[in-house]
Amino acid sequence: MQIMLGHKSAAMTLDIYGHLWPDRLDEVADALDVGRAAALAKLSASLTGAALSK
Repeated sequence: MQIMLGHKSAAMTLDIYGHLWPDRLDEVADALDVGRAAALAKLSASLTGAALSK
């Protein structure tokens, strides 16, 4: 999510949007972590695929 929003870090995203879910910040942080891991895996797969095609 942070990448889609152009934020430097998940902490920045939480700082901006955390007030929307004040009693569920752990859930929001976990969801951001999952999104970050998925984005990094996609990037890694993309880079690996690009390297293999050379």
